[in-house]
Amino acid sequence: MMNLLAIGEKSLLSKEYRFALQLTIGLTIIFTIVVLLSAGNISAIMLFPLIAVQLALIFNFELSLLTIVVLLFANFPFIYTSAVLFSIPLGVSFIIRHRDIEWKEFANPITIPIIVYGFCILPSFLNSVKPLTSFLMLFNVVAFLIVTYSIIAGVRTYKEINKIVAVFLVMVLLNSLDVFRLSVQGANRPFGFAGIMFVDYSALGICLAITIALISHGLKRIFFLLLSFIPTVALILTQTRNTWLSAVITIVVLIGYLIIYPNLAGFSRKQLLLLIMMGLLVMVGVVMVTLTYNPRIEKRATELTLNNEYSVDESGKAENSMVTRLFIWDTALNAFRAHPIVGIGVYGFGYSSHQYYQIPKILYTRYVANASPHQTHIAVLAETGIIGFIGFIVFIFSILKYTFRTVREAVDNRGKRYALVGLIGVVYCVVSMLFTDAWLWGQGIVLLGLVVGLMLVNRKISCKPIQNIVNV
Repeated sequence: MMNLLAIGEKSLLSKEYRFALQLTIGLTIIFTIVVLLSAGNISAIMLFPLIAVQLALIFNFELSLLTIVVLLFANFPFIYTSAVLFSIPLGVSFIIRHRDIEWKEFANPITIPIIVYGFCILPSFLNSVKPLTSFLMLFNVVAFLIVTYSIIAGVRTYKEINKIVAVFLVMVLLNSLDVFRLSVQGANRPFGFAGIMFVDYSALGICLAITIALISHGLKRIFFLLLSFIPTVALILTQTRNTWLSAVITIVVLIGYLIIYPNLAGFSRKQLLLLIMMGLLVMVGVVMVTLTYNPRIEKRATELTLNNEYSVDESGKAENSMVTRLFIWDTALNAFRAHPIVGIGVYGFGYSSHQYYQIPKILYTRYVANASPHQTHIAVLAETGIIGFIGFIVFIFSILKYTFRTVREAVDNRGKRYALVGLIGVVYCVVSMLFTDAWLWGQGIVLLGLVVGLMLVNRKISCKPIQNIVNV
């Protein structure tokens, strides 16, 4: 009887568990109320069932982490996106699962660059029009830290890495099928249930699938090559040129890396080049078939090269999206020139851009008001100035440095191949930053946390002595 009672006592939630649960419920409800009041969107009530699901999963860190991956594809129009919001239950789930963890488990080579970047953006508050709003928006960065460090300390095996990547690729595949459905129904630019962020999800998924295919053998290689074709067609149907460029540049980096280090793929340079040529021919065929299905895609792809006499018509409507970007960038650069050292306030462009525009008011109202700078480096310069930009470059350079170093320092071929997949994921994110600022907030910053976290986990696993590597 005493043993049974002891077992019963152990099965009860400890004080820490109860506190974690109460904290999660309280913070999630507060965040939800804030979102509901500020956004005024009745559809936000749909969040409550998801809260219940997340709370049910909170005592299983692995499932909670996979839930975050799925929530990347949940397109909720909130101030905080679904993945950012649910980083709170993820963090609490990590505390519950690893409440006795040692600090050394969080150790990684980019912590100092993150701290440096954090201090570099603080001076931007001096010029912030709405410092409280800027402070609240910094929760996007908190979400990035929660996701990144939860993965660094909580994911410890190749098997766990495989599950996370597999769930992401499955979600990309499902959303691709939804894009096909919408396209058949006549949508001009279908994005599927994930919304506009799908363009980056699909491009990243394509790059990952192609990388895995090139370093695999037999049926696995064929499977991942086929898996890359479906989101490729879906990405073409979205007519999003910047992600086309990001994916192409990333794949070129992959090809160049494998030409230099062909042993990673397990065959000679000649065989690699032959495989690449075959893949390119197949990809060209996929593109041609897709263009035949929807000729509007070709028109959008070439509209930037067309010699239009007027960029803006008499009613103030822009001829193409590049012109609207120029309006935004012009305003952002004006903001940078006004406050070059510390910027106008982190996450502050959307509500202070009215102070810096020099284009006609009708164009500002239509294309710039409440918009983000739409390019990562311009956004960082405008909002945090030269000081913040230096911190950001230190951060990005550190990630790239250790990403490439991990491939070289991995102690066996399996570790090197995992590191190569991580390298391509990081390279895609960094290249994509040239065309968008989506990686600084919302679903994008959570996905960046996943990619960076998994890269660092693989570094911890693959760069250990061979006898300590977890081969599961």
